[in-house]
Amino acid sequence: MTDPKELLLTALRAGDAKRSRSTQVQIGPSELGGCRRKVWYRLNDQPETNDNQSKLAAIMGTAIHAAIEDAITTLDPEGKTYLVETEVAYGDMKAHVDLFVPEIGAVIDWKTSKVKNLSYFPSAQQRWQVQVYGYLLSKNGYEVKTVNLVAIARDGEEKDVKVHSEPYDETMAHAALLWLENVKASKELPPAEKDASFCKSYCQYYD
Repeated sequence: MTDPKELLLTALRAGDAKRSRSTQVQIGPSELGGCRRKVWYRLNDQPETNDNQSKLAAIMGTAIHAAIEDAITTLDPEGKTYLVETEVAYGDMKAHVDLFVPEIGAVIDWKTSKVKNLSYFPSAQQRWQVQVYGYLLSKNGYEVKTVNLVAIARDGEEKDVKVHSEPYDETMAHAALLWLENVKASKELPPAEKDASFCKSYCQYYD
């Protein structure tokens, strides 16, 4: 392979395809409150149909997560202060929590964005996601006090890092899980929640 762009994209896509989250069948907290049609397809084992998804932003986001994980592990190599990428499960829901700080009961989830999109941060879906993380941690014996979302702009600077914090609220987690149960109970395919121009680039079920 002699084309540098082709080499780069082929390597990144191959690496992404091997990641556990890329092959995960179970619905995770990050999908709650998202596109009902996409979740319905996953619940009903619909084969993926779109081979032309734009994945670079998501792959770069994963790389940023890995860099943060390495940095915090270096800061606390024995994991006495920070719990990094903690796997928790309860019922049918399983997740890997980016960071939990037991001393203050803080759940922290890293998000990547563009500077121009920070005004929309956080979304209701992101808030549900981090509340469900708190719920799963609490059901596994951890004391959760706050949930936090940290946005890192891929095209920004240190001053652009944005933090959203709110108290842990189990009722929000229950609302998110009820949303999933309602999608599971649906006998009909839900409508698409984005227009075709978006789905064509970012949905694995677009055809």
